Amino acid sequence: MSTDKTPDILVVDDTPANLQLISGMLRSHGYKVRPVSSAALALQAAKAAPPDLVLLDINMPEMNGYEVCTQLKASDKTREVPIIFLSALHETIDKVKAFNCGGVDYISKPFQFEEVEARVNTHLRLKSLREEASSGRVSLRRLTLRSRRVRML
Repeated sequence: MSTDKTPDILVVDDTPANLQLISGMLRSHGYKVRPVSSAALALQAAKAAPPDLVLLDINMPEMNGYEVCTQLKASDKTREVPIIFLSALHETIDKVKAFNCGGVDYISKPFQFEEVEARVNTHLRLKSLREEASSGRVSLRRLTLRSRRVRML
């Protein structure tokens, strides 16, 4: 995610009312939102154009959110995309399973939008910092290699 573009968030929920509510809230705060109502559409959308962040429901027909997360984390194209689970499941085991399959956060439904926004902002910023650090490491390695060559001359 670069600082000069609007963050792109993929929202996945099979309940139309939930999808409309969260998408509308995020749009009203300036995010680009791509709502999808199924696991298959989520995988297709994420692989076609990796988002900056995914908000993912767990209980969906055909394929649950854990399976979607696992597939996204297995792909080179979407591996680094942070996934926040947004679910009505409240048990600790559900939350642990979400983290174990690659989720970075977990928000229980019903949610307060201020909490969702705070967590979304946090994970978008962390992603941006990881990208900056990664590019910085590459530059630092190049600089180190150049300085070694200079010393050798």
